[in-house]
Amino acid sequence: MSDERLFPKTVDEVILEKIRFFFLPDRTAAFVKNLVEGKVSERSLICCNSGCDVCNETIYNCYMAVKKELENT
Repeated sequence: MSDERLFPKTVDEVILEKIRFFFLPDRTAAFVKNLVEGKVSERSLICCNSGCDVCNETIYNCYMAVKKELENT
């Protein structure tokens, strides 16, 4: 599916799209943006199997999808 746009998606648009794709709450967008900007280490995103309401592993997968899309633009 081709998305015909005059301008490419912004980082925030890409993040929000991926957040919703992974069924994460919108509140995690700021955290993912901090990952993209290098303010938070991606090494901290390991599933600890403690039953977090938002699993770090899911956030990591979302972050990797964001990173991949941004690299392809």
